[in-house]
Amino acid sequence: MLLDKIIHFENHFAEVQSTVIDKPYGKIYYDQSNPLSYDSNHAFIYEDADYEIACKDIVDFYRSIDIIPRVYTFTKNSSAVGQFLEGKGFQKSMDEICFYVQKNKKFIDIPQTLRFKRLNGVNETVSELLSSDPEQGEWGYKSLLTSIDKKDFYLFGGYEGEQLVCISSLYKMNDISRINDVFTHKEKRGKGYGSQLINFVTEFNEKSLKTISYLYAHNPNAIKVYKKAGYEEVSGMMRGCYWLE
Repeated sequence: MLLDKIIHFENHFAEVQSTVIDKPYGKIYYDQSNPLSYDSNHAFIYEDADYEIACKDIVDFYRSIDIIPRVYTFTKNSSAVGQFLEGKGFQKSMDEICFYVQKNKKFIDIPQTLRFKRLNGVNETVSELLSSDPEQGEWGYKSLLTSIDKKDFYLFGGYEGEQLVCISSLYKMNDISRINDVFTHKEKRGKGYGSQLINFVTEFNEKSLKTISYLYAHNPNAIKVYKKAGYEEVSGMMRGCYWLE
């Protein structure tokens, strides 16, 4: 099922922006240069693993590198892993995650005024773009620095003249891909640049990757754009974040 594929993807997504340690009980992801990124610094535990061994190993590892121990769970229902971690004193945050899958590819009817290309590096131009909105934070730039050289990771930029005004990434895993890092310069929003960007990514995927693409979105304005491009909501998954101070 598609939802199962998305859950599998989410459990492994951090591999593109982190160092990965494979364990019998799951995986540990970490990036000491980017400690503020929870997505880059967390573990996941298989539901049928030995939770006691996993918990001790994860806590010891993250504390050894001075990062808060953190575990993500992505499940359709309640997580036995999460229940165990709560019993061990972990704090938790639960979110009902809504992903949007492009089940019917469409091109948004909008004039193309930007020039797009694949970016093969992450430089000061990208940093300046992201810093236009403080909410993006330094962690977003550092995540791209780690991701850019990874296999099956694609970063695209949209240019107004010579100025980089928007970016988006695409990460492929088997027959499915995840759109991420969709960002438009704060002073350039409301001009339809996001729609042009999604059109470009749709065309790239159609011609080059031929995957089912999905993304996470919570901004109502962004969701309207994605729906115009044929994205449909796929709900029914819970994300748990558990951490130990």
